Amino acid sequence: MDAKTFSIPFTPITPMAFRNLLLSIPSLIKRKSDKANFSDNRMTGSGKGLDPKADIGKLIKILFSLFVIFLVLVGGYKLLSRIKKKNAADSSDKIELKSAKASQTLEKEFSFPLRNEKGEEVAEIKYMLESAELRDEIIVKGKQAKSVKGRTFLILNLKVKNEFKKSIKIDTKDYVRLSVNGNEEEWLAPDIHNDPVEVQAISTKLTRLGFAIDESASNLVLTIGEISGEKQRVVLELK
Repeated sequence: MDAKTFSIPFTPITPMAFRNLLLSIPSLIKRKSDKANFSDNRMTGSGKGLDPKADIGKLIKILFSLFVIFLVLVGGYKLLSRIKKKNAADSSDKIELKSAKASQTLEKEFSFPLRNEKGEEVAEIKYMLESAELRDEIIVKGKQAKSVKGRTFLILNLKVKNEFKKSIKIDTKDYVRLSVNGNEEEWLAPDIHNDPVEVQAISTKLTRLGFAIDESASNLVLTIGEISGEKQRVVLELK
């Protein structure tokens, strides 16, 4: 015979229902006692009742069993409630960030060679600088991060397009440097990134880079290019 799988719906027991259940126990025991007396009378012809001590022992066992069942049901009900609340919180909690303080649309596209282990060029990477923003709040690894007093975040939104037939991993921070306050003797590397960024074959990946800079910083200039290759300048004029 094939085994049939079935489920029993769970109905949490309330304190009031448990109280009513306890109150009904004496009447249930009395009925059982009456039935036992009737059975004994039929077999022995006597009218003696059950042993009171035996009745008390049975009552204690029944109460203990019901108490254990009550604890299990209450514990299960609380556990299910917590799981439901956690799932509801996970699905409804969304981090909301303040709007960017300033932004600039860039739409600059750059091409870089993709080389194999032998240094041979096998394809090209399209490195697209979409926009730049100044923000006091960002998301880092799924969590909200705020800038400290006097500082802010410069965020660059990027697209990386892989035209190769295999997935690749790229360190996007290696292609961007930042000059602040007209100081071109010192170039800053991004502090915030998702590197190494994996881009699937024949696909485009959205990502971003970020710098922590002073709020009073001005004359922001980017250079885009390979570390050992030529660089192109991008002057930022965020408004």
